[in-house]
Order: sequence, then C-alpha cells, then structure tokens
Amino acid sequence: MNVKTDNLYFHADGDAFFVGCELSLRPELKGKPVIVGGDKGIAVAMSGEAKKLGVTRGMPVFRIKKFYPEVVILDHHFDLYQDIAGRMYEILCTYFSNVEVYSIDECFALVEPWEVGYFKNELDMLQELKNEIEKKLKVTYSFGLARTKALSKLASKLEKPNGLVMLLTKKDEERALKATSIHDIWGIGKKTIPSLQMLGIKTAYDFAYTDESKLKNFSAPVLVLQKELRGEVVLEVESNIDPRDQKSIQSTATFHPASTDRKIILRELSGNVEHACENARMLHLLSNKISFFVKTSEFKYHFDEVKLREYTSDPGIILNAIEEKLLKLLPKRQRIRSTGVILHNLIKEENAPRDLFGKQEKVIKNLVIEEASDKIREKYGKDIIKRLSSLKKKTSRKPSKF
Repeated sequence: MNVKTDNLYFHADGDAFFVGCELSLRPELKGKPVIVGGDKGIAVAMSGEAKKLGVTRGMPVFRIKKFYPEVVILDHHFDLYQDIAGRMYEILCTYFSNVEVYSIDECFALVEPWEVGYFKNELDMLQELKNEIEKKLKVTYSFGLARTKALSKLASKLEKPNGLVMLLTKKDEERALKATSIHDIWGIGKKTIPSLQMLGIKTAYDFAYTDESKLKNFSAPVLVLQKELRGEVVLEVESNIDPRDQKSIQSTATFHPASTDRKIILRELSGNVEHACENARMLHLLSNKISFFVKTSEFKYHFDEVKLREYTSDPGIILNAIEEKLLKLLPKRQRIRSTGVILHNLIKEENAPRDLFGKQEKVIKNLVIEEASDKIREKYGKDIIKRLSSLKKKTSRKPSKF
C-alpha cells in the first residue's frame, strides 16, 4: 500500500451543533426554522432556516415569538450535547491517533500518512468518516483538511453546512485565503482588525502574505497565525486522552543520510518495534494489530499490517509475525529515509481476554520478563541486555583444542 503525503491537519466543526443534536431526536423538525434556548430566554443556537429569517444568536425569545412566529423554540439539553460530542470523539479516535477536543462541537486531528493508507486517498477517508458520523450520530459536521492547523480550521468554514474542503495544493490555499475575510480568521480579535485594515489588509490572503516587518508590533499569536496561514506548521494537535486510553502507539526513525542497505533498514524497524513495545509495557497496554511502513527519499510510503491471534507487547512475538511481510515490503534499490511501526487496538493488560489453552497467560509471563529487562535497561543503559547476552555466549564457549 503506497501513500504519497506527509502529515496533514484535520478540523471538524459541528453544524449548528446544539440544534443538530436536538434534531437527531426529532427528525421531523429538519428543514424548519429552529432555535435552542427557550429555557434561557435567548437564542443560544439557530438552524440555517432560522438564520435566513433574521434570527441571531442572543436574540430574546419574546422577540422571536413576536416577529418570527413560525420558528420552533426548544429548550437546551446539555447532557445530550456532551454525549454526542463524546461519541464523536470516540469515532475520530478510530481514524486518527492524535485527536484534540477544541470545544464541545470542534475537534482537531493530526492526519499521518499511514492513517490515510487504509483508504484510496484523503477524500475517500473523510467521506467514510462523514458517513459514519451521520449514520451513528444523526448530526453533520463540516470538515477541513490542510497542511496546518489554522488552514484546516479555515477550510472547514468555507462550505458550511456539511462541507468537506481539502486544501492540498498551494493554489487551493491561495483561493481559500482570498475567499476569507479578515473578520473570519480564527484568532484575529475584533480589536485587532482595525489595525490590520489600516495596513490595507482585507482578506486572509492579504494577512498571510503581508511583509512580516509590518506586523512587528502585533502580538506573538498574530505572528504565529500568519506563519500557519502561509503553510508553516507552528501549532500542534494537543491530544486530550489519558495515555492508557490511547488507541495506538507509534515509533519512527529517520536516516541521515537515506539508505538502501536492507540490514540497516531492518535494524531500524526492529528498533521501532522494541521502542513501541517498551512504551506499551510502561503503560501496561497490549496490541493485536501491527502496521509498519518505510518512507523513501522521494517521500513515498510503503505500508502493510499484521493481525495477531493474541494481544501482546512482546517484541519477539511481533517481529516473528511481521517478518515475512516486512521483507516483501522493502522496495528494491530505493533509498529509505525513515521507518515506522504502529501498535493498534490497544487494550489494558487487565482486560486481556483469557483463552482456554492458557496462551494469553504465557504472553503475560513473557511480559513480566520483558518489563524486568526494561528496568535493567533503564538503570544500566539500553545495550546492557545485548552486552550481557554476548558475555554469556563468550563464557559458555568450549575451551579451544589447541
């Protein structure tokens, strides 16, 4: 399986989220002007139909009843919104390893090449995700995919509701930036806009490509935002999950310089397995699905995966399982720039299934040995086990006949 992209950033923004959640339980109201906030006395959220009539956020309910009698007014149910947001997060975590909950109706995710590799392309991945959300949650989100976090958020706003916008080329980015007013840029406050307008900045494109020297008196976040809109990664996805609740563990290595030596490449991939398993054992996690990849100097990815019968974090078991596919995966006569291994389907050791023949118990015993080895490595250095092993071999040799 080949993948041709580097890391991308994804943003999901709920469409009139509170209203959407209410309509998931009352589908007969879809297509009608609806507001949420009857119990609050003001419009907290509005459907697109209500917005078209002129209803705005914060408008008093008594005014809505007087001037827009056709509007359906609903009370808010925050427990429902939290439940749907939580389920949305769980769905995202099955697609992406690093997910950030930005607000109750917004999430960011880092999209890594191996994650796209499960699908035909980025569009196929996002369309499947969108379909799953609509089927399971009965709400819609608008998606943005781009080279940076700020660009992904900008993209998700362009075709609301239920939009899907990918900015994967420089031309795509420029068109999107030119179509976005300075008033609609994430992170640009109302007090900052007049100062930018005095510099002739009207659009996100103007802002992104204004000479940096003209913005030297602005705050650091404004300067960071400018870099992001130019396509320079500054803001990272800040994962919210507990380490023991993560869905995958990844370990990668980069070569300097790139290499065609299969021994070096296989050694690094073995090191990736060791490191990923060590991290899993530290968290008392087990995996039964392993994917692995190599990236060429032309930035093309070659990717494959293996499913195990038992859950484990034993590097020996994993290396034996992936060896055959690993050898087939390596492209001939191509310079390899980096390698990586991902442990998927993570579960906690205490939740490991117990089979009738005690295989899982054997796995657990092996883990105890590996964890003891980890402690020795931590105290005396990572190569101590290898050195002790070689020393043991030397001392156990038979005396020479000479």
